[in-house]
Amino acid sequence: MQKMYEFFIEKKKFETSEESLTVKQILLDFGGFNPEENVLVLKHGNELRELSNLDEVLEMKNGLHFTVFSKKPNPVS
Repeated sequence: MQKMYEFFIEKKKFETSEESLTVKQILLDFGGFNPEENVLVLKHGNELRELSNLDEVLEMKNGLHFTVFSKKPNPVS
């Protein structure tokens, strides 16, 4: 039986049997975010680590939490 890894993107739960995934796979394949317009951010405790290298390989662990930052400039109101 394959081990399943549970992780979260913007508090939404995902599962994979892959032991490692690239930043691009997590953003695009799981989260459905455009990698050209968004940055994946790993949340670890109170630390936020921007994962700007789309080819970076992450070892999957249960309970990883990611958030997504937009690269688009915020409109000034």
